[in-house]
Amino acid sequence: MEKVGKQVLEYTWKTVNPALDTMKNMFDLARLVDSEECREISVLENGKLEFGKACYAVWNADYRCANCTSYQACHTHQRKNRVEHFNGKEYQIQSVPVRIELADATVYSCNLELINFSDYSAEYRKMGGEQEKTKDSLETKGYLSTHDKMTGILNWDGFCKQVRALMMEHPAEHYLVLSANIQNFKLVNSLFGRNIGDSVLIEISEILQEFCGTDGVLARIGGDSFAVCIPKREDMERQLLIRIKQIRSLIESPSYHLNIHFGVYEVEDINIPISIMSDRAYMALQTIRGNREKNIAWFDDTMLKNALHEQKVISDFENNLRSGQFVIYLQPQVNRFGNIEGAECLVRWILPEGKMIPPFEFIGILEQSDLIASLDKYVWELAAKQLSRWKGSEYEKLYLSVNVSPQDFYYVDVADTMISLCEKYNILPEKLHVEITETALANETQGNRHTIELLQKKGFLVEIDDFGKGSSSLSLLKDIKADVLKIDMGFLRQSENNARGNIILETVIDMAKRLNMEVISEGVETEGQLKNLTELGCNMFQGYYFSKPVPVAAFEDMVKDGKN
Repeated sequence: MEKVGKQVLEYTWKTVNPALDTMKNMFDLARLVDSEECREISVLENGKLEFGKACYAVWNADYRCANCTSYQACHTHQRKNRVEHFNGKEYQIQSVPVRIELADATVYSCNLELINFSDYSAEYRKMGGEQEKTKDSLETKGYLSTHDKMTGILNWDGFCKQVRALMMEHPAEHYLVLSANIQNFKLVNSLFGRNIGDSVLIEISEILQEFCGTDGVLARIGGDSFAVCIPKREDMERQLLIRIKQIRSLIESPSYHLNIHFGVYEVEDINIPISIMSDRAYMALQTIRGNREKNIAWFDDTMLKNALHEQKVISDFENNLRSGQFVIYLQPQVNRFGNIEGAECLVRWILPEGKMIPPFEFIGILEQSDLIASLDKYVWELAAKQLSRWKGSEYEKLYLSVNVSPQDFYYVDVADTMISLCEKYNILPEKLHVEITETALANETQGNRHTIELLQKKGFLVEIDDFGKGSSSLSLLKDIKADVLKIDMGFLRQSENNARGNIILETVIDMAKRLNMEVISEGVETEGQLKNLTELGCNMFQGYYFSKPVPVAAFEDMVKDGKN
């Protein structure tokens, strides 16, 4: 069923064929097409895919059509239209991007082609239009359409088509698909020049071509990325390690060590798309990226499970946000007399049935998919709304702190958003504290300094969060005039019962006070830590010794009852 306001049609493997049957009654030709492999596809009753003839065979052609709208639609997620003329007929083609959830829960992207055709009109002939276009003008023919110019091996298009042809010709064979990436290859061009970089890529392609042999398929699919498909071999790893050693020897320099990583996917079903096979090999590769000791990783079911979880978190995020599944929990911030002065807002994901999803299962995914800014804005608004509810009540004197992640500065005008929320809910800016991580400040000091100054000018209190976790702490204190310093819990643990740590901790607390900054020690878990920090001069605390993060109602009860 199509999502409202979206360009992409979404189906399950059970609903796609009935929808396709309906469209076949409305168009001269309706079909599903894999635009990477240039083939028609069918979704079988068991939820698996079956690949058919080349999609351009409708024109009696041998190569992908020039201006292929299905390819464009798949990559832009936008519907496309074109008109083709062939053998005296005019073809009006709509290409609609489609996502299908297969039986194993994998989401597969392809295209729905809807085609109507008719004879050329007399008016078209009178206007001097071509009666028909030759096959050469309909297609991108020749070597360059399927091969990489520099290395001479296949490109991604050629790889998809040749691997599919290989698997259809030898369906009983067992195959491995490999994804390869050179570690920090940009440094090669920077240190040795682009000519050396290009020659290294050519030599690597020759080494990998030797590894593939005559029964394998090799492609360069990006700047320093390669794809391989070979029949399964018992000595594959041994042979691959020999090639890795050869590749490492291509550059001998104390300033750079050439290294390459491989992810390996053992194909269990040749009827899944080549793009999904390659994705799974890449998932395996990602688990060892940057590892100097390990160069080969095999895909397993755990990776698939994690990938499906990530896919679901991302695809369902907007709906879950709108339905109110993300809520704020509050962790008290307590002064040295045991009184709660405010709390830090922490997001929690509560499913409709009441199950809580731990933050580590979704925060990292949202950060990697650039969705964390949307979640942060939502949390900021929940905090502002809660402060508005407290006005005129016994909780009116409390403040709430909200977190600003590094990505927020790229996607959100932080100062403008905070100011707008205070105006919308008629709350004092001093009640909404803004926590900015040391990492975010270190990465964008100049731009973020202006944001901090503007927030403070409007009455907000700005806190440097996770102090001591990064490597630019003292520089930040010199350049950023924040109001509150939150000492990182890891730094605190390292300082317990440690004379040197206590000296550093006492110095930081004293320095912050001399800079007119308040100090909050977070991560306080024991009475011993609390006593030690109090003796060192800290006056505000946060941690499990007082309370874990709790729902708003439980926090209100704590304040009401005077409990710590």
